[in-house]
Amino acid sequence: MNQYIQGRFFFLFFSIVSGLINLISHGESDSQAEAIKMGEISVSANRIAKETFRTPNSISVIEKSQMQRVAATITPQILAETVGVLAQQTTVGQGSPILRGLTGYQTLLQIDNVRLNNSTFRSGPNQYLSTIAPHGLDRIEVLRGPNSMLYGSGAIGGVISVYSHRLNYRNDEKFSLVPLANLRFSSAQKGRVGMLGLHGSTNDLAFFVTSSVRRFGDQKLGAGYNLHYNNRKFEIVGEKPNPLPKNSWIKKDEKPLGWSGIDAMAKLGYKISKDQQISFCYQTWRQPELNRYDKISTREYELYQFSPQNRNLLYTAYESKKPIEFIDEAILTLSYQQQIEGRKQIKAANPNEQKEKFDEVGTFGLSGQAMSTSLPRQRIIFGGDFYFDRLSSRTVKTNLVTRTEQVNSDWGRFPNNSLASDLNLFAQSEVEVSPDLQLVLGGRLTHYDLQSDLSSRDASFGLYQKSGQALTGNTGVVFSITENLNWVANFGTAFRAPNLNDTTVVEVTNEGIDAPSLDINPESSWTLETGLKANFSRLIGSVTLYHSEIRDLISRIPVKEIYEGKDLPKLYKDIELENPDTEIFIQDNIDQTQIRGIELSGTVVLNSRLTMYGHGTITRGHILKNNGEPPNPKEFWAARIRREAPPMGLIALQWKEHKKPYWCELYVRGAMSQRRLSRGDIRDPRIQGKTRDPKLVEFDENGLALDAGTPSWYTLNLRGGVKLGQLARLNMNIENLMNRRYRQHGSGISSPGFNLTTSLSTSF
Repeated sequence: MNQYIQGRFFFLFFSIVSGLINLISHGESDSQAEAIKMGEISVSANRIAKETFRTPNSISVIEKSQMQRVAATITPQILAETVGVLAQQTTVGQGSPILRGLTGYQTLLQIDNVRLNNSTFRSGPNQYLSTIAPHGLDRIEVLRGPNSMLYGSGAIGGVISVYSHRLNYRNDEKFSLVPLANLRFSSAQKGRVGMLGLHGSTNDLAFFVTSSVRRFGDQKLGAGYNLHYNNRKFEIVGEKPNPLPKNSWIKKDEKPLGWSGIDAMAKLGYKISKDQQISFCYQTWRQPELNRYDKISTREYELYQFSPQNRNLLYTAYESKKPIEFIDEAILTLSYQQQIEGRKQIKAANPNEQKEKFDEVGTFGLSGQAMSTSLPRQRIIFGGDFYFDRLSSRTVKTNLVTRTEQVNSDWGRFPNNSLASDLNLFAQSEVEVSPDLQLVLGGRLTHYDLQSDLSSRDASFGLYQKSGQALTGNTGVVFSITENLNWVANFGTAFRAPNLNDTTVVEVTNEGIDAPSLDINPESSWTLETGLKANFSRLIGSVTLYHSEIRDLISRIPVKEIYEGKDLPKLYKDIELENPDTEIFIQDNIDQTQIRGIELSGTVVLNSRLTMYGHGTITRGHILKNNGEPPNPKEFWAARIRREAPPMGLIALQWKEHKKPYWCELYVRGAMSQRRLSRGDIRDPRIQGKTRDPKLVEFDENGLALDAGTPSWYTLNLRGGVKLGQLARLNMNIENLMNRRYRQHGSGISSPGFNLTTSLSTSF
């Protein structure tokens, strides 16, 4: 058995043991052991509260107590320990979840049921989930797999629903006021976070106010070095090469990576009557500047910053029970969200010019839904939503010698005054066929519009307008094999309409520069998944197998390949002149792509003090057909999908004695090597290798790169906590005890080395 097969056999064995141990003998443990909490409640899968055990979808719920144990710097890091999620980081202070091989605009993000995605989201990992601060959150739900039926365009890889602090009303007329505080320190990043909050309530009025500030220094890494090549590629090495390869340099640390930020949230709820309530919420995030390390480390840029990265959200939600006879519940939400971001760049080849691009997206949202149980053995959810984006964009070029500015108000990263909107109607019915069999059926109709004027740069491109419709649906089955074991199956379709980033952007990326691409089609997909969900007194677990096919997946293609033998349009020529020695890309559709995988997770109570939990995920993607033909079998990279997650998992052992104020946990996280590389992966400076030319990469007979890709890694970690009376809690996390240097697949920064995090929370 070769090393490749051995590794995968070990990973599968590791996953099954961590997730499903004692499935048969669950009733033979110590009779005094506490039963673990089984009834995880999800809202995202059905838009109403329901136990995850009784849904056909693959869902993980991260409760507040779990978030406090993780002590994450940014919200995406909370997801790093969730089955099926690869938490990628292009740079510090940012993070992007990859679900079932997809990320960016192919996964849908929402906060308090208000959509975070807008028409400027890009295909690759992005920073927008990080603009939701982790301190004010109540829970996070991760729905893996398509759900365009309930959430519309973009929900192909999955849906991540973030919920802010829940307002709690008193049962009497007294007024309660609870101050909150949290301090957090981390050694590897020299990080300091401080939070103050206030929660108040009566029987009909409740509010919650919180604000936090954070400051982080450069990141201390594990043992080893980064060996950089002048073609923008790099490798992690254990020792300094002697002599250094030609045209290379060595780096012990990754810097500058210091950053700071501030956030605030205010939430107010009022009970109009026992059946009606209204709530208001304002959220803000401010991140003045953040260095993009993978652009600086390659010496391509002297300066590359996200400056600023800000977000504002204001929404009001009205909820009513029994507003009319056949409606049990109804909710109406009105929202306005503002995304303000900039890019500040100084190229190494032109150090006297600074280029800044500023974009502001204002998104108006209106959504409503209702639930009815008026029909026998059925629960029906129906509703609709409307989102409208208006984009302002501009460029400022500054001569750093003369300090003169040149402002282009017609175009930043996008044409100024671009517009986008979508209107959706949906309905879903849950039917109880028998006590042991439940069916879920649903559908959604979507209409979308885009408008952008490109004529200021090239009259031949003119005014771009695109609109279309899509119908998506979902069918799910839950069958109770026993009271504690369900077989589930789900078939769903999804789609994503091309957005402004696909069609009109001019932006620096990890591969080169994206240019406008007007002739592309919407992405569409179908997914079939099936599995088992266990919900015993001492074990909760699931195993899911899925198969997805995506048609017209949008991917980057070098513009010279599309226009081979033809004259380039003026717009592309101008972009080339502005960015010499940088490859220009446009978007094109891939005919047919397949993604398959297996996800396992489980928690087992071993005795009254010990609990073991873990999970494992394997993802495999293949391009089946492009330009009407299958990929060339001799070009292994041509059949690979972008950023395919490696086999990864976690296993943990938690000790907690009943009614004792302390706990501790030992856990191991890791991933196998990822050497199944696409052409985009080989070009990507964030993924290790010696060359950006796929034809120069060596592959074995299985199509695995021999001299490129992300090596396997694992970390040993310890954490624990203690309650200090009734008012305070102290948590300590020691991550990467062995001080290993590693980088998660697709990330632009290495993960911290040995890192001690201390967190003190109080409520008065």
